[in-house]
Amino acid sequence: MGQECQKCKAYSVKEEFDIKNMDEELGDESPDVEQSFLDEEDEVKKHNRPPCLDNYKRGRMLGKEECYDQNDPKLSATIENKEMALTEEQRGEEIILADGSRYQGNVVDGKANGKGKLWLNNGDIYEGDIINNIIQGNGVYYYNRGPIYSGQFLNGKSEGIGKEMWPDGSIYEGQFKNGKKQGQGLYKWSQGCIYEGEWCENMIHGQGRYEWSDGRCYQGNWNKNQMHGRGKYLWKDGKYYDGEYEYDKKCGFGIFVWADGKQYQGYWFDGKQHGKGLMINKEGKKKFGEWVNGKLISCSEETNVQIIPEGWINKA
Repeated sequence: MGQECQKCKAYSVKEEFDIKNMDEELGDESPDVEQSFLDEEDEVKKHNRPPCLDNYKRGRMLGKEECYDQNDPKLSATIENKEMALTEEQRGEEIILADGSRYQGNVVDGKANGKGKLWLNNGDIYEGDIINNIIQGNGVYYYNRGPIYSGQFLNGKSEGIGKEMWPDGSIYEGQFKNGKKQGQGLYKWSQGCIYEGEWCENMIHGQGRYEWSDGRCYQGNWNKNQMHGRGKYLWKDGKYYDGEYEYDKKCGFGIFVWADGKQYQGYWFDGKQHGKGLMINKEGKKKFGEWVNGKLISCSEETNVQIIPEGWINKA
């Protein structure tokens, strides 16, 4: 524990204000989600990063563990049935495109135009609208080693509203731009986590809400898949942190409230109490103190202390 002032030392352990619990070091390594201090480890159990197609190359896409199992009878049946359905429905012309891809469907002036199906030379399959040999309009794209995308296309890339279904069962529904998740969208991971909010270039970015499968949730600002800016983080037992973050760590001003009503109002750095702070027990008794790297180093009995920045409540 950090050094305490003489006034703090005079407090009995039986008094309402539990200095010990307020003075624990908030180490990232502690796994105890029921601890009475600030569950930093619980908070940094990393939220999932959404998969994307940024590293996609012709004929090669994702790692083996994220590929479709070509021996999966359920998946194989889905693709085969789709192919059979198209063959029965559309018996248009068949042409070979400049890159070696094979197209079957409507052909106008020697080019793929209208509804059809495209077998790309990298193993991908597309079914839907095509204009002058370019995927454009509405359709379904089956990545050979990746997701199935169903939705709108522009100039050969997903753009507009669409749905992306990944091999592990994860699903994204929302807006796309230039082939990437951009705008508003909802992502559901196969593990049970959910994010709904803003996206930018396949990353969680802007305002949004992330829910963990164990009951935790965070609502607030994001920057490139990290909690960054003002936000509110809630635990399943009722405690919460309402404050500022920098790159997944509490940083700036914030208020931490325990399930029994006691709270800390003050400043943070790198996920730990750092700077001036006000401790309030569940009966409303106050102590003003100074923290360094998560340790209480001094405190006083000042009661007329206003530590919440002006306009803070209205910014929530």
